[in-house]
Amino acid sequence: MKKFSLVIADQKESNKSILKALLKDYPNFEAIALAFDWQEAISISQTMQADVLFINNNLLPNSNALETLKAECPEFTQIVYLGDSEAQAIFAFEYDFADFILFPCDATRFEKCIQKLTNRLSHQPQLPLNNIQSLIEQLQEQEKTLIVKDAGKIKIIDCNDIIWIGGAGNYVELYLKNENRPVLHRETLSAMENKLTNLGFIRIHRSILVRKKYISELKPTDSGDYQVTLRNGHQLNLSRRYKSAMTGII
Repeated sequence: MKKFSLVIADQKESNKSILKALLKDYPNFEAIALAFDWQEAISISQTMQADVLFINNNLLPNSNALETLKAECPEFTQIVYLGDSEAQAIFAFEYDFADFILFPCDATRFEKCIQKLTNRLSHQPQLPLNNIQSLIEQLQEQEKTLIVKDAGKIKIIDCNDIIWIGGAGNYVELYLKNENRPVLHRETLSAMENKLTNLGFIRIHRSILVRKKYISELKPTDSGDYQVTLRNGHQLNLSRRYKSAMTGII
C-alpha cells in the first residue's frame, strides 16, 4: 500500500489532536509534521515534499494569503482547507483545493475527504523525482554517497562532508562542512547509523551521530556526561550511556 505524507497546520492544539486521531484509521496517510503558521506550512510542504496539507483558516491573516498558499505550495501537494464557516468553502472551490472541511468534523465526513485525496493522489502525474527512481537507487549503491530529496531537487551528498547528524523522529538533520544550515533527510537515525558506521560515525547520544575524526575535545561534566567539541567549534553532549563509543579515549 502506497503511503502519503501529510502536514497539519492549525492554530489550535485541540484541532491538531482531532485530526491525528481521525488519521489513525488511515495508515497510508502519515502525518510527518505540524506547522504553526501558514508560511511555515508552505516551507515544510516544499522541503518535505508533502503529498497533503491540512490548513485551517485560523492561520491565515486574510484571503490574499490563499493566493500565496496556492502559488507557493508544490503543485503535487493536495490542500485540504479547514474552516469554521460554510461561507469559507467558496475559497476552496476558487483555488481548486482537494476539499473543504467544516471543522471540527466527524469520522464520516473525514472518510469522504480521504476518498477525495486518494483519488487525486492516485491519478496525478508522477513527480520527476519518482520517474528517476532507478537513477537514485544506482547512486545510493555508490560508496560514500547519500541521496537527499530537497524541495523538488535531488542532492547528492558526499558522506565525507557530513560532520554530525541529529535525529528528529523519522527525519535526520545533516550538518555538513561549508554549510551554515543543516540538510533535512527522511531517514531514521538508526538507519543512518547502520549505513555510516563503517565510515567512522559513532553514536554519542540517543539523537546524535558524529564522525569521530571531527572530535577535537572531550570535557567531563558534573552529571557524569561529557561535552564534545568538534573541530568547527560546535559543542555536543556525549551521554554516559554511549561512553563505550569512546573506548580508548575516555
